[in-house]
Amino acid sequence: MTLRRLIFWLHLSIGSIIGLVIAFLAATGSILAFQSQIVEWAEHGARIATPSQSPCVAPSALLENAANAEHRSPMSLTLFPDPHRPAEVAFAANAVVLIDGCDGRVIGTGASRLRGFFGSVRDLHRWIAWNGVRHETLRKIKNACVLAFLVLIASGLVLWFPRKISWQHLRPAVLFRRNLRGRAREWNWHTVFGFWLSLPLFMIALTGTIMAYGWANTLLYRVAGSPVPAERAEPGVKQLKPLNADKFPMLDASIRRAMLQDAAWKSLSMRLPSEKDSKVTFTLDDGDGGRPQQRAQLVLSLKDGHLVQWQPFAMNTRGRQWRLYARYLHTGELFGIVGRFVAFVAALSALLLVWTGFSLASRRLFSWRRRREAPRRKDVPATAQEIAHV
Repeated sequence: MTLRRLIFWLHLSIGSIIGLVIAFLAATGSILAFQSQIVEWAEHGARIATPSQSPCVAPSALLENAANAEHRSPMSLTLFPDPHRPAEVAFAANAVVLIDGCDGRVIGTGASRLRGFFGSVRDLHRWIAWNGVRHETLRKIKNACVLAFLVLIASGLVLWFPRKISWQHLRPAVLFRRNLRGRAREWNWHTVFGFWLSLPLFMIALTGTIMAYGWANTLLYRVAGSPVPAERAEPGVKQLKPLNADKFPMLDASIRRAMLQDAAWKSLSMRLPSEKDSKVTFTLDDGDGGRPQQRAQLVLSLKDGHLVQWQPFAMNTRGRQWRLYARYLHTGELFGIVGRFVAFVAALSALLLVWTGFSLASRRLFSWRRRREAPRRKDVPATAQEIAHV
């Protein structure tokens, strides 16, 4: 058996085993590609047409009004300097209350069902979780398939490479051909999509592996020459007691202090501390939320709002920067709307590659069975009915 044939059977075997899992990840990933744009479009009717000209209420009033509307404790608050864009108060189960950031008027829940749908798809894609229940065995299988997908892409590129370097041999593998049917058409689609989108698919699988496995994350930090951070425990079932509503006013000093930290911020998010926390954490973003180099983390004292930590992107270690790049490269957000579109097309192409791959494999299997059964048919004596027919 030649090396090329060995690689072919390796490619075929891996593809047959992981194909359905890759199709699942591609389908859920394509749904999530433009989730922020879709939610923003769905909530365009909630924009504030005529912002209030009177002095704005304290930020804590936004939390109090939203908590009264939902009758439960909020989890985070996101503010925007654009007076036409409402503030967002997030609750459990992806619920959000939109509220006027100046006068504190509750506008509504926005596209709550759409946000919940995207949240469910994200949990399925990331954790194989449904209704908050994670299936660890299935998640391990998913992670292993992502790792195997790297081998599948690499072996596919080796098989794609023609034996002779000439336009005559390259053309069928890089350009779509018309008037093809059956196996020829599926082979053409499989090779063309596999070649042109191999790099985006490889980067998606590579960054997915880094986020899935601790050893891959450690390797990234070591290659970057940075100390490996201690592993954080995954969120457990136990939840800390949320901050009581009567203590919301103590957040005002910290929120106002955070607004002054970076004059260029376009969104400011705060995770509400628990009753036992002495600090409050903010994320300031100077962009649209998809580029880590435009984000910074701010930690302030809950008691008096004095600075505890200010960490813009440039102050992170090289390993941490690479890890953040990997996170946003996986979704394409690192390159803005163009990157999202490329990630979306790559996810759809993965679905096509799975379909054409299964189809080509099944055609090969049926052809092999027909060739195997053909000699048996020649050895079987003709029946009386067949002789009479002749």
